[in-house]
Amino acid sequence: MNKLITGITIVLFLICFSTIPARADRKTMEGFMLGTGVAILGAAILHGMNDNDRPHYSRHHSPPPEVHFEYRGGHDNRHPRRHHDYRQDGRWEIVREWIEPVYERRWNPAHYNERGEWVEGRYEEFRITGGYYQDQHVWVGR
Repeated sequence: MNKLITGITIVLFLICFSTIPARADRKTMEGFMLGTGVAILGAAILHGMNDNDRPHYSRHHSPPPEVHFEYRGGHDNRHPRRHHDYRQDGRWEIVREWIEPVYERRWNPAHYNERGEWVEGRYEEFRITGGYYQDQHVWVGR
């Protein structure tokens, strides 16, 4: 559908530009600018026709890596186990850590407040980021 609309648009542009004579003299740059504009527009339309959102894969790709399984005797061998290097017994836990808000000390010039009172200029603490909780993964050994 998209290619059909693009093709119809190209045909209409070609008909319009071929029937109406351009008034471009040798002494002016109108002809050059008109030709450049048509070339850029045509290239953009052709690029849009040929560019689709599907990913491009090369025909020659490497095979997937081989996975070696270790079978241990004494149990049901229908389920292979991968060999792991166990450092120690333990588990991962998620700990919520509070991150303090960040403030910046800046000069607040003299001004009138909401009630119309004059307030002298002074340094104030302005909050840059608010405080928040962050999840930390912690290894807990036995």
